[in-house]
Amino acid sequence: MESSISQTGTVSPYSFAGLGEQNFRGTQVTRFMGGLDVYSDSIHVNLNNPAAYGKLKFTTYSLGINYNTNLLSSGDDNTTLNGASIDYLSIGIPTKRFGFGFGIIPLTSVGYEIASLEESENGKFDNQFEGSGGVNQVFFSVGLPIFREFRIGATGFYNFGSIDYSRSLFIEGVDIASYSNESSKINGWSYQFTSEFDIALFEQINLSGLFSFQPQANLNSENRRVYYTSKYDWESYWTNLISENRRVYQRERSVEDFNEFDLGNQNLDKTEKILPQTFKIGIGLGQKQKWFVGTQVNLLNFDNFKSEFPMRDNVTYQDARQWIIGGFYIPDYSSLTSYFSRIVYRLGFRTENLGVLIDGQSLRLNVISFGFGLPVQGLSNANIGLEIGSSGKNQNGLVAHSSVALRVGLSLNDLWFIKRKYN
Repeated sequence: MESSISQTGTVSPYSFAGLGEQNFRGTQVTRFMGGLDVYSDSIHVNLNNPAAYGKLKFTTYSLGINYNTNLLSSGDDNTTLNGASIDYLSIGIPTKRFGFGFGIIPLTSVGYEIASLEESENGKFDNQFEGSGGVNQVFFSVGLPIFREFRIGATGFYNFGSIDYSRSLFIEGVDIASYSNESSKINGWSYQFTSEFDIALFEQINLSGLFSFQPQANLNSENRRVYYTSKYDWESYWTNLISENRRVYQRERSVEDFNEFDLGNQNLDKTEKILPQTFKIGIGLGQKQKWFVGTQVNLLNFDNFKSEFPMRDNVTYQDARQWIIGGFYIPDYSSLTSYFSRIVYRLGFRTENLGVLIDGQSLRLNVISFGFGLPVQGLSNANIGLEIGSSGKNQNGLVAHSSVALRVGLSLNDLWFIKRKYN
């Protein structure tokens, strides 16, 4: 058996499971600290911690983008793929009594192509599997300071998107290929509630803490399944297939024998997709505008996740755990003579059980990240760094996946509702 794997639009070859790859939903600032949400300040939004909006002092516009390179290994095959995408777009606004913000972020991504050539007594078969789409979130967050040291916050998410899965079957010597497509349109609401504190522990040393709860959400899914056949030039196709160049052959699909499956007979035309209940607990120590180090654990209740459509016989789920450690260091925040002394140096590490089992084998992701916060005009800054990750393994039918992503985040600050005295 020979196989090759490629993908676009996501950094995980396992995005066929569940709702796809779970995207990191924070800014580059928290990402470069491993995904540490327990830290917040007055000039950055914290998308994973709405309570942090209660600490904002400036209107903040945030944008994150990335360019990534991925190496996928399956058996003796190695594939390198590149991609780019937007990580987030948001605005945070402080008022006299509270802070609020809104924006859009990708929740999950699906984007894979898997091709498998098999031989049997009846000849050769080429199966091709493709997936695309994902779920996005539009959000609105509010953060309220209860005391000087304590804040609470809440976020409402509207989730929407579509996911398509397709399979193509080519049989050597047969000039008719068969295709199937399963698609889902997804929408629904979810919520998050957080609290955080910052207290003076020693002289100039602060203790920070975070608790976050996201209840389980049931999203609506409208589903469709179709089958059809198409004629193709099998001699040309199999010649390119033998030369391991599936991309050379451009088949023209003249659709024949189109059939749409009646999902209503099995109550699968409208189903639910579960977003798991999630807890986050974090704690850290730091000196204001100097350094910070913290740790965090995220608990995701994937054990009761189910996907009635489409069914994945070889996929099961378990509770996921994420362990994070990270922090930052600033040599001299107020230096007037050295730009490098005002740069924020960030470093973080995250290891997690993804909550997905393929043929009973658990998947784990390890990520190390580091970046630099570069001061620009006023209190605005650019955050640039690298994220290096690995998941899966090249054995027992699984795929090893390594990635390097260059990520850039812009945080632009301004004051609103203040009359300028001088131009």
